[in-house]
Amino acid sequence: MVLNITTIHDLFDQFTNMVEGHVQQNNWEQRLTIPSHIGKGSVTRTRIRPGMEIMMTDITFEQDMKLHIQESCQLFELSYCVSGDIYCEWNGKNSHTRSQTGNVTFLEDVKVYEEKKAGVRNQLLEIRLTPDELLHYAGDLTEKQKMETWLRQYRGNIDCYPETPAIQRCVSEMIHCSHLGTMKRLYMESKALELIALFGESDGYGSVGGSMMLCREDITKLQQTHELVQNHFEQPLSIRELAKRVGMNEFKLKKGFRELFGMTIFELVRQKRMEKALWYMEVTRLNVAETAVSVGYSNASNFTTAFRKYYGCNPSEYVKRINQLDFERNRRLNGLT
Repeated sequence: MVLNITTIHDLFDQFTNMVEGHVQQNNWEQRLTIPSHIGKGSVTRTRIRPGMEIMMTDITFEQDMKLHIQESCQLFELSYCVSGDIYCEWNGKNSHTRSQTGNVTFLEDVKVYEEKKAGVRNQLLEIRLTPDELLHYAGDLTEKQKMETWLRQYRGNIDCYPETPAIQRCVSEMIHCSHLGTMKRLYMESKALELIALFGESDGYGSVGGSMMLCREDITKLQQTHELVQNHFEQPLSIRELAKRVGMNEFKLKKGFRELFGMTIFELVRQKRMEKALWYMEVTRLNVAETAVSVGYSNASNFTTAFRKYYGCNPSEYVKRINQLDFERNRRLNGLT
């Protein structure tokens, strides 16, 4: 199924049409109950104002739910997965969200493949808003520029954020809200803003542009991570697995890695794959499809896109250049003999 999201409010409406479920609604809140052949559970959407909404999902699907979501608008989202198993893939990147995981994302004009496993209770809280809605809270131009710099850290990514006791408490209070009517709307809005503020606090928003304090032990663990990434770039280890192996929390691992090495873990994986791809094509003379598989891409088109972005040409063009150079070299050698 393909959903084309042109405003942040489209996701709920289009998902509702897709599953043909029953909706109860008032002016600002809608509750979708999904049909039994799809699964059991519901999605509740609270529209705070144009450009900002809260979605709470509690669904167990009968079969794997697979969606292709074209995000044609700017979306800043904080989510928290209480329970579930959610896989996402976009622009050659991927993320795997399981229980007790918070994610932050800033997407624009990108197609996301999302898969939720059957038989698993997916309980999810999402605060969805346009970046402009967030920037309204900037007090002046300097603060706005600071917020824009902060947001750019997450552009094109789905990143984990740390679980602090305050964040867990805020999520729980939103999920178990007992208020009704207007009081519920006011309460949910205040809690959504509180969660954004708590995320900013844990993310070091107050020191945007500064350096993360890394002790000697942190640096040693990050260097171990760097080595693990290089040794497993064909079949990359997840952030969770890397963090577990070196004994560092996921949030500090990702931020510290970028601070120490000047690139993200994903960027290092891509760099190693692209360097190895040249070796496969130049030395072992694999074709494009064989090279894609050898460096860890299950889809040749994703490999081609990544190669073109990295080297400025398609891999097929690069192979032709190699073959042409070989042909000219052989002609010269034959001419000398």
